[in-house]
Amino acid sequence: MRTDEELKGRTRHLLSLELDRRVRQASQRLPHQCTHNYRHPVDVRKRVDGEPNPNYNRIALTVVQDQSMGLCTLGKENPGEWNGTICEDPIDAQRCPYFQNNITKESLSREFQEQVEDSGWLAENLPEVYGLMWSLSEPVKLPWWKRLWFWALRIRTEPMKRVPSLLEKNDDDDGNVGL
Repeated sequence: MRTDEELKGRTRHLLSLELDRRVRQASQRLPHQCTHNYRHPVDVRKRVDGEPNPNYNRIALTVVQDQSMGLCTLGKENPGEWNGTICEDPIDAQRCPYFQNNITKESLSREFQEQVEDSGWLAENLPEVYGLMWSLSEPVKLPWWKRLWFWALRIRTEPMKRVPSLLEKNDDDDGNVGL
């Protein structure tokens, strides 16, 4: 049988791992984590009021699972200049110079605290932590050093990936432009 201190230590360790995973995930450049990204529903109706639908998208039935498309809304205030850029794949966000992360340290902390305090969420998503907390008589918090680390933390988004232009010169000996 394990002592209460061993159980508390294991619980703190597992909670620290979960917080680290969330910080890593929040630091990634993904389309759904950008403040400019908007999920626009795709029109999958073949006919509208008996008439053929000119906006029918048959590709959406096979490619897009949730039947919505990610759009970059940066510059939408001026519809004449906005080109309606699609931002659907992770590579789109990784190449975007205007990416702004919508996950803040405060929102991450608040969500983590709410979920750790909800026993139903713990049972479904972190069953080992749920079992350990069930066996303990008092609630367990993150270790003091992890709370201090999180207090000093700044969520840093991954740097933008630079993709060479097709018009840039190759390192060929003959100096030809091309692939």
